[in-house]
Amino acid sequence: MSTTTAPPESRPLDPTSAEHWRRWRRPLAVVAFLLVTAVVLGIVQSQAGRGYLDPEGVDNPGARALATLLAEQGVDITSVRGNADAVAAAGPDDTVLVTVPDLLTTGQIDRLVDTGARLVLVAPELRVPDYAPGLTAVLVDAPGTVEPGCGLPVAERAGSARLGGLGFSGDLSRSEGAACYAVDGEPALAVSSTESGGQVVLLGTAEPLTNEYLDDDGNAALALGLLGETRRLIWYRPIPEQGTDAPAAFTDELPGWVRAGAWQLAIAVALAAVWRARRLGRLVTEPLPVVVRASETTEGRARLYRRGRSREHAAGLLRAAAIRRLAASARLPGETGEAGPDAVGALAATLAARTGRPAAQITALLAGPPPADDAALVRLADDLDDLENAGVPRATGTSPTGKDPRPS
Repeated sequence: MSTTTAPPESRPLDPTSAEHWRRWRRPLAVVAFLLVTAVVLGIVQSQAGRGYLDPEGVDNPGARALATLLAEQGVDITSVRGNADAVAAAGPDDTVLVTVPDLLTTGQIDRLVDTGARLVLVAPELRVPDYAPGLTAVLVDAPGTVEPGCGLPVAERAGSARLGGLGFSGDLSRSEGAACYAVDGEPALAVSSTESGGQVVLLGTAEPLTNEYLDDDGNAALALGLLGETRRLIWYRPIPEQGTDAPAAFTDELPGWVRAGAWQLAIAVALAAVWRARRLGRLVTEPLPVVVRASETTEGRARLYRRGRSREHAAGLLRAAAIRRLAASARLPGETGEAGPDAVGALAATLAARTGRPAAQITALLAGPPPADDAALVRLADDLDDLENAGVPRATGTSPTGKDPRPS
């Protein structure tokens, strides 16, 4: 009873989806981790460092604590960044806090003054005469605890506060002017009026309004008194604008964490590209970690040739191997598989005499044009196999040398 061994099950050599996943899951996990880290850090940074006197900022220069106290007192806060928004939101019965007054142009200042709103300016220096005619800013000692020294009700209720940095000199007799918290002989808090008659308050420093110093001395009482006088407060944080009415650039409107996350993502992509980049250099032979069967190697190479449509190269290899074996059996040159036309002609003549086939047919088979398609390549392989079977002598009674192989 004969047993037939079933041929091994064939399977495609192309990587499967599971193999792709196993190969890429670690790089994808690293990228996902970096993305999540960037988003988390961005969110934390956006809450912790939103900018100078930001009503939502909880860092030292922010003003979240002051905004919360004002809201608890019933003050309606509207936060704006552009001049057009500030002018549209402000009215004669409102207060406008301008955190960086020197960023505004003369035209922007005129439009803001024309609203008739009460203005509170934080550390104005270059543009003071545009807001309050007759006043100029001068440098004084750094901010410190100063007594009010004036009859302004808000300052009297607050008592000592942290003022300094800039003082304001000039004519304070316009409207109901006041000069408080003198530093180096100049008031660090001045109350005057605009060209149109509206009230303008000038602070020499932003420190009494910040989270860092709000709970020191009478800073909180002073800030609440200056900004809580009206029911609506326009919290205007100017940004550099193109011209007078042009909107701010798109990137200026983005939160800070977006730019930070974009930079982290770009660095991560660059590092991944360096990590996965192809290293070019000379080929290095290494011992195989496992023994691969010849049939598997042949099948693998055949699939590579088929995928690359390298029929000409595959046909050349088949013909070279056949010429090498047939030349060795016929004792002719060309054992290296690199025989020229003369050697192929001599081999074809020998095989024609041995097999009875026409020499021209054998020459066309060994050195003809490359096959036009896969089917022609398969026929070429079969024809070469038939030629080798017909051209290699068999030991039927005498050896290829003509001697009797049987013992005497």
